[in-house]
Amino acid sequence: MTDSTYRDSNEVPNDNYQSYWTIFGLLFILFGAIALTGQLLFLNWRNWLPGAEGSQSIFEGVRASVDTVISQLC
Repeated sequence: MTDSTYRDSNEVPNDNYQSYWTIFGLLFILFGAIALTGQLLFLNWRNWLPGAEGSQSIFEGVRASVDTVISQLC
């Protein structure tokens, strides 16, 4: 007979990783849209996103801001 508690406990980390990547993906798309809009309108969008102030590219800035927000959620 298989211990179902052990099997269920193994599924929890996978669910946490999936949740992390879902949140990361959604925030990346949202912050990417904000950064792209700011870039197209010639605005200083790096001040709008937390952690993106010293970035050199859009992707670097968006990733830095997403990492900053996710670290605040945990």
